[in-house]
Amino acid sequence: MLFYQNYGRVNGKQLISAETVKEFTEVQFRENGNRRGLGFDKPLLNNAELPLAEAYPSPLASPRSFGHSGFTGAFVWDDPEKKLTYIFLSNRVYPSRDHQKLYSLGIREALQDVFYRAEQK
Repeated sequence: MLFYQNYGRVNGKQLISAETVKEFTEVQFRENGNRRGLGFDKPLLNNAELPLAEAYPSPLASPRSFGHSGFTGAFVWDDPEKKLTYIFLSNRVYPSRDHQKLYSLGIREALQDVFYRAEQK
């Protein structure tokens, strides 16, 4: 994720252009109410105005942040503005695919919110 946070630069070398990274991590179809980037998810368009229980991800995530969530509950989110990378690894499908507490309790977003709040102090 640092590759994206540093806009394509690694160990002093620009591997892809900063413009390309920005294009992939920007909302592409805002006019349609679609928050997706190219290959990445983005915060809800009104995310900062929402309570934690309705936000995706944490309402403290900047509009420039981006990430991806997986079927088994894994979640990775990068916020270049706040220099914060959040990685949550889990196995939501244990003991079965019907296990939904990770989603219903909002665990990933709540824990992410803790990190954002700690960063503010």
